[in-house]
Amino acid sequence: MKKTIITLLIFLPFLLNAQPVFQPVLKSYFRTHPFDGTFSAFIKSLQQDPWFKIEEYSRRTDTSFFFLTGTYKNFNPFHYPAKEVRLIVAEQLLEHTDSLKTLDTIINIQLLGIADATENSRTEVVKEYTRFQKKYASLFWKSSYQKGDYEGRLATEINHFFIYPYSISPISVVWGHMETKEYAFIITIRCKVKQNIADVILNPGEAPRF
Repeated sequence: MKKTIITLLIFLPFLLNAQPVFQPVLKSYFRTHPFDGTFSAFIKSLQQDPWFKIEEYSRRTDTSFFFLTGTYKNFNPFHYPAKEVRLIVAEQLLEHTDSLKTLDTIINIQLLGIADATENSRTEVVKEYTRFQKKYASLFWKSSYQKGDYEGRLATEINHFFIYPYSISPISVVWGHMETKEYAFIITIRCKVKQNIADVILNPGEAPRF
């Protein structure tokens, strides 16, 4: 697997982490996450989790970003029988929208429920996407919707959720037809790690609310 987040999320929004809002999402979907403690403790919990198998782990260097990916066994937070539950933790370069085009590094925490390429799987991941919207959309200030077609048919829907008054989305959800032809529902959480703590990420000039 390439050291990148899944290409379904090519529409990168601006980001913000506000734990009080997505705590219910974290509780429902993630077996472990960095918002309950330090980022290093989060990575250690993955390394020690008997249900999680790390397949690739690259520390940050002068020439490369941090990257970790692996799969879960005996853990499926989705409402359908995913054939693979994958977690990706990937550091990524972000260019802000200020006049100076300020560069920053962020962490993407991405949970994928991958199903097979059948029509039934398509139906199931769409239901998961719809269920998420109904349960959690009201927690957020607004959302930004995008979609994509494949061979004349709807193949991807993405929703980026925002928290007032910030211009950065802390969480995105997507269902989609992957390059492998499999279907997947994906949740992406984004954060900035400062002094080993997952923290708010702001556009230059914005002040933290929490």
